[in-house]
Amino acid sequence: MDETTNFARQHFDVAIVGGGFAGTAAAINLARANRKVCLVDAGAPRNRNSEHMHGVIGLDAANPSALLARGHAEFVSYGGILIDGRVDALEQTSAGEWSVKLSSGEASTATQVLVATGITDVLPEVPGLREMWGTRVFHCPYCHGYEVNGTNLGVVGGKNPGFTTRIATLLTKWAASVTLHANGMNLSPEQRERLQQHGVTLVVDDVVQVSPATDDDHAVEITTGSGAIRYDACFTGPEFKPNDELLRTAGCTVADGWVQVDGGKTSEPGLWAVGNVVSSPDQVSQALGSGAAVAIAIDQHLFDQC
Repeated sequence: MDETTNFARQHFDVAIVGGGFAGTAAAINLARANRKVCLVDAGAPRNRNSEHMHGVIGLDAANPSALLARGHAEFVSYGGILIDGRVDALEQTSAGEWSVKLSSGEASTATQVLVATGITDVLPEVPGLREMWGTRVFHCPYCHGYEVNGTNLGVVGGKNPGFTTRIATLLTKWAASVTLHANGMNLSPEQRERLQQHGVTLVVDDVVQVSPATDDDHAVEITTGSGAIRYDACFTGPEFKPNDELLRTAGCTVADGWVQVDGGKTSEPGLWAVGNVVSSPDQVSQALGSGAAVAIAIDQHLFDQC
């Protein structure tokens, strides 16, 4: 839906950039606190390819996209304004407010801005991997480990050796067997020893392709130069790239590759951040909780400024 006509040249108590679970949870709580809130959503949440989510009490195995749509409707029911669009720039005005500019050219101001633009999973450059991302190829043992209890798993390596070797060892808690295809990763002696300790089989050949197995809705075939191996499911270790360009351009302090926050506050007055944009491991349940917590902090900050 196009709600930019409700956005242009308005002033909001809080503008929220990013309509995933953290941003939407914050938006609902702020709208219920009688704040004038807009939520700008580009429609590309991190888990949009996933069929199920887990770990949310009473909603285990629910479809995350369907749940998010319900959350957006709830936000609107409390008087919030949902914008289908993308924020291109955040600029602090001479009055100490924030100018929020959409890619459409529309602009408004807000006393406080919360950025919840999430993270991009940069997958190894292996044909077939991205096409099955979220359906047959996963990265989080705590999101999908239970569903692969007692199975034979293949793990495809890439540009994130530390994370990839970690999940390969963790997956042995659930799987009958785990095979790590190094796929060009340069593993340290300590990492190799750790894999061996946990019974992870290491294959050093590069992966040529990952394909869906035809005899099962979840199984895959991982093909190397030596041939194809069938697995009941596949995991991989992506590079995690926070979508933090807005925060960096606004001047926020960055350390160790991440924008720094204290209780959701960035180094820039009136600019907040929550969720995967500042914390890579968040699951849906964690995103919901952190979004609600930062919303309360923002509301009380506004209250104390009156």
